[in-house]
Amino acid sequence: MTEHEFNSISELAEHLKISRTTLYKRANLSDIDLTGVYSNEQLDLLSSVHPTVQQLNSSTEQTGRLSEQTEQQIKFLNKEISAKDKQIKLLSGQLKEKDLQIGLLNKHLDQAQQLQLIAEQRLTETKDNLIEYQEKENHTKKGFWSRLFK
Repeated sequence: MTEHEFNSISELAEHLKISRTTLYKRANLSDIDLTGVYSNEQLDLLSSVHPTVQQLNSSTEQTGRLSEQTEQQIKFLNKEISAKDKQIKLLSGQLKEKDLQIGLLNKHLDQAQQLQLIAEQRLTETKDNLIEYQEKENHTKKGFWSRLFK
């Protein structure tokens, strides 16, 4: 039995003068693993246009098994999707709640900044009034003789 080695699927498809898609389909129908090393019999099966009746029967059996597995996988995936949808709805609600909280926090921060600004303005006014009062006090506290000899 002679073995032929190919470095890639594309190289094998070129050798057989078929497309890669056709090669994959024929390999699947003939139950041939595309490993890179192929016998003459495998190459003949891959290059043949019509599969044998035995190959069709085995392919039909495999398809039946695959369709059962596929149905089970679809059911499982549908359950997963509905669970994820529920999670998304829950997270969406939580996100809206967090957005409201962020809005409230921004409002409170704005109010705190305004109050701080008002407090700083009042402090500056009080400081200015105190300086003005101290200056008045310094002028009015002249002694008797200093007032006489002005």
